[in-house]
Amino acid sequence: MAVSSMRLGEIAALLGGRVQGDEGTEIHGIAPIQDARPGQIAFISNQRYVGHLRTTGASAVLVSDAVARLGAPPGTALLVLDDPYMGFARLLRHWTDPGPRVVTGVSAKAHVEPSARLGADVNVHPFAYVGAGAVVGDRVDLHPGAYVGAGAEVGDDTILGPNAVVHHGCRVGARCFVYAGAVVGSDGFGFAPDLRQGLHVKIPQVGIAVLEDDVELGANSTIDRAVFGETRIGRGTKVDNLVQVGHNASIGRGCFVVAQAGISGTARVGNGVTIAGQAGIAGHIAVGDGAVVGAQAGVHGEVEAGGRVLGSPALDGALAKRAMAVFPRLPELRARLRQVERRLQALETGQPPPG
Repeated sequence: MAVSSMRLGEIAALLGGRVQGDEGTEIHGIAPIQDARPGQIAFISNQRYVGHLRTTGASAVLVSDAVARLGAPPGTALLVLDDPYMGFARLLRHWTDPGPRVVTGVSAKAHVEPSARLGADVNVHPFAYVGAGAVVGDRVDLHPGAYVGAGAEVGDDTILGPNAVVHHGCRVGARCFVYAGAVVGSDGFGFAPDLRQGLHVKIPQVGIAVLEDDVELGANSTIDRAVFGETRIGRGTKVDNLVQVGHNASIGRGCFVVAQAGISGTARVGNGVTIAGQAGIAGHIAVGDGAVVGAQAGVHGEVEAGGRVLGSPALDGALAKRAMAVFPRLPELRARLRQVERRLQALETGQPPPG
C-alpha cells in the first residue's frame, strides 16, 4: 500500500541508517535535492549535487558518511547510509508500493487459444492474444494488445506491457518486464546476396530468443530470434528503450544496455557489462566480463574483461580521452606541421626559411 507519511526514525529503521538530527521529523514525500521542499526527503549520491545540501528546502537528506561530515544547515536532518542511492531506491519502492496485486482474470475481449495453458491468477487484458500451445506462468499480466505466439513460454510473475510481443517458440523467464512495444523473437536480419539478380534472398530464421529470469526489456526494443539455436539475454540484465540485439547474439548476467545501443549478430557480451547509449557492437566479437563500452563507441574488436573503451573505432578509454583532447586542435597542428615542413625544405635546399 502506498505510503503518505513516515517519521525519519522509521525511515532509518527501514533502510538501516543513522539519523543526524530530529528522528521525529515528519516526511510526506520524496524529491530531487534541488527541488525538495519542507516535509520532503532528498538524496545525494553524486558529488555534483553536494553543493545543494546548503540550499535545499528538504527536511531530510539521504547521504554517505563522507557527505554527512560536511554538516547540514539548520532544520535539515541527515540520514547516513553506506549507499544513499540504493537507500533512495528502496525507500521509493516502499513509498509507492501499490499493495496486493489485483486479479482480474481473462478479459472477454482477449483471445486465448484452447490449447494454451494459463497458470494461476493470470490477468489477460482486453485485446491481448495467447497462441496455440503457449504456456503462461502464474501471476502473469498481459496488458492490452500483448501477444504471446504459438508455443511461446512466459514465466511466473512476468509482465508484458501494452503491445509487447513474444513471438512463436520464444521463452521469457520469471519476474521479467517486457515494456510497451518491445519484441522478443522478431526475425533476424539474415539475407544471402543473389549476385546474378542483384537481390537479397531471405535466410529462414528458425531459432528462438530467450530472456532469462529478472530481465527488463525497454519500450520498443527488439531481440531477434536466432538463425539456428538461440539469442539469449542473461539473468538480471536490464535493457533500456530502443535497443537492438541481433540474431544469435548473447548477453550475460547483470548487464546494463542503455538506449539506442545496437549489438550485432553472434556478438558475445559477458557478465556485468555496461553498454552506454548509442554504442554499437560489431558481429562475431566478444566483450569480456565487467567491461564498460562508452556512449557512441563503435566496437569492432575484442574487449578484454574489465576493459573500458570509448570512441569510434573504440579505443582503450585512457587513450581515447587523450585522442579526443587533441582532435579539436588538429587544424592548428596541421598548419604548424606544414610550416615546419616548409622551413625544413628551405634548409635542405639552401633557401632562406619562410617567414
